[in-house]
Amino acid sequence: MRIITKMAQIFFSVALLGITVQAGPMIELPEDTFDWGKVCQRATISHSFWIKSVGDDTLRILKVVPGCGCTKAPLMDSVLAPGDSTRLDILFSTKSYRGLVTKRPYLETNISDEKIYLKIKSHLITNPEKDLPLLLQPQKLHVAQVTEKPRRIAKFLIENRGNRDYKITPIDWAKDFFDVNLPEIIKAGETVEGSIKVHEDKILEEFNHSLTFSIDDKDQTRYTIPVERMVRIKKRDAAGNSSN
Repeated sequence: MRIITKMAQIFFSVALLGITVQAGPMIELPEDTFDWGKVCQRATISHSFWIKSVGDDTLRILKVVPGCGCTKAPLMDSVLAPGDSTRLDILFSTKSYRGLVTKRPYLETNISDEKIYLKIKSHLITNPEKDLPLLLQPQKLHVAQVTEKPRRIAKFLIENRGNRDYKITPIDWAKDFFDVNLPEIIKAGETVEGSIKVHEDKILEEFNHSLTFSIDDKDQTRYTIPVERMVRIKKRDAAGNSSN
């Protein structure tokens, strides 16, 4: 009986050792696909993917390949100890694309030679006036600051040109940069107001991000509003003259 127990212990230890040796660095992506839905041309939109190290050895992200010149992919940290996480920001310039556009950024890691792909999608609108059921005005938000007085709020209108009410659900926005105010319901034929408010600690920063929301139609249609902030502060001297 002791011999059997001892053998079982040896087998169990070897099995554990095998698992440990095979584990090494491992990666977990809570999400690997994002859909911005309908968005205007000639703007920049963003989304953040999170990367987690779930193995028992250091995960190294050797390279991030955006996939094309219209996409940027800044990474916060490329070396992750077991249990650590980092953020990969995807910035996509919609340029003059039309219709459905799909891009496949990928990662190269020390796990293996296999590339780890992400997927981003958007539907570029060429004529917002004819795109039902919602019309956004403006199509993109500019929160430019040109005086010393902080400008933190930008407003937009959502017009429901459909024949039924819709529930509006915020999906994604740059939470580190601005807050979002959206109505919960937009009735048929109604126009409602939404807004974003830049965080106080981001007043002096320039950025390109976006706000994505969905409506509860059969396709759970998504809409994305680009948000651009430029800071060109003109200061006045004692004589009242302005300068940058």
